[in-house]
Amino acid sequence: MSWWMVAGAVVSAYGSIQAGKAQRAEAQARKAQLLEQKKDAEVSAMQEHNIRMDNLNAVLGLNESLAGVMGRDSGSDRSLKAIKNKMKSEADTEESRSRLQYLSDQSQRSMGMQIEDMRGKNAMRAARINAVGSLLKAGNQYSQISSPSSQGIYS
Repeated sequence: MSWWMVAGAVVSAYGSIQAGKAQRAEAQARKAQLLEQKKDAEVSAMQEHNIRMDNLNAVLGLNESLAGVMGRDSGSDRSLKAIKNKMKSEADTEESRSRLQYLSDQSQRSMGMQIEDMRGKNAMRAARINAVGSLLKAGNQYSQISSPSSQGIYS
């Protein structure tokens, strides 16, 4: 009977450790996924920035073309200068908003990565505690079975 108890405790402890390792591996996979999302977001943000700058340059170029067609100096004409300044101001505002959103999203991803690290560590800690608990419980049960006071009952 006692060998079965010991074997059961060892198997239970081993199972707890393996379950903890599996949970830690899942947490690491989620962390890796978040890291890839961060890299992808960085590339996307750069592409979106380039598109915004291309659009601004196209509008400013159109403004220059209009100045030439109208026979005006784009540097001294107040209405053309106002259009140019308005386009730059809107581009700056859009760039600031996009940058803030990007930083906020990246911060959330970084926090998610930290949480996944904690989950993995906590899963292993819980697995070790469960494993030790299984072994201690089996040891306690074995000591009750093999103690001299319990042997007197059966003899």
